[in-house]
Amino acid sequence: MLAQALAPVAALDSALFPSREQMIRLYTDCDEARWPGVEDTLVPKTVEELIGGVARRRALEEAWRAYFARLADDSIWATPPEAWSYPLAESGRLLDNFLNPREEGPHGALDIFVRREGVAILSPVAGVVVAAGDGWRGGWSRRALRYEGGGMSRRQGNGLLLFDPGSGGYLLFSHLMPGVAVRTGDVVRRGQELGHVGHTGNAARPGGGRHLHLAYKRAGTACGVEGVLVAENPYQRIRAALAREGP
Repeated sequence: MLAQALAPVAALDSALFPSREQMIRLYTDCDEARWPGVEDTLVPKTVEELIGGVARRRALEEAWRAYFARLADDSIWATPPEAWSYPLAESGRLLDNFLNPREEGPHGALDIFVRREGVAILSPVAGVVVAAGDGWRGGWSRRALRYEGGGMSRRQGNGLLLFDPGSGGYLLFSHLMPGVAVRTGDVVRRGQELGHVGHTGNAARPGGGRHLHLAYKRAGTACGVEGVLVAENPYQRIRAALAREGP
C-alpha cells in the first residue's frame, strides 16, 4: 500500500475536476445545500437543472474512469462491491443508523464511533478524489453551530468525496481532523489513509462524539428524474469487511 495517493499526471484540470461547490451541487439530488455557505439554506432544483446535472455528471464519470485507468496502470484495480475494506484502522462502534430521523431530515449515512480522535480513516475502495475540503473553522456557541469557513461545508466539516469506478458510486467522508491526507485529483488505493477521525462540522456539538460519517450514493431515481444520485445503505458491506478483517 502506498503511503501517499498517486499524483495527478498534470496540473489539475478544472474541466475534469469542477470546483468543490460545483461538485457538491452535482452530488446533491432534489435539494441543493449551499456548500460551504454560512447558513444551511436548501434550494430546490428545477427539473431542467436536475436533468442537466445528471448529463454533466455522467460525462465526468466517463472521464474519471479513463483518468483512473491511466494513472493506476497495472498497479491498482477497481474494487468489486464484495471486496470493500473496513474504513478505519480500529473497529470502533458501527451503527446502522441509516435513515434515522434527524432535525434536518433522514440520516442518509452511517456513523462509526471511536474511542479517541485521530484514528486513521482508510479508503474502502480504490477511486478518484473528486472533491476535498480542509481547514474547517468554527465551533459550538451556546446552542448553535458557529461556522467561519473552510472544509467541505458548515455541517460536514473537513472531508472528501470519492468516486468509485467499480460501482459508479460516491463515498462521502465527513468530520475529519485538520490535515486531510488527499486532495482533489488524487487516485487512491483500497486501504489507503485518507485522514483522521475528528469532530469538525456539526460533530463539534458537545457530547456529539468522535465518529466517521460515511455516506454512499449511486445513480437512481428521485424527484421524478432518472439518474440522480440516491443514498444507499453501506452497512452490510462495511459489516462484512469488519468480519473479514477484524481490525
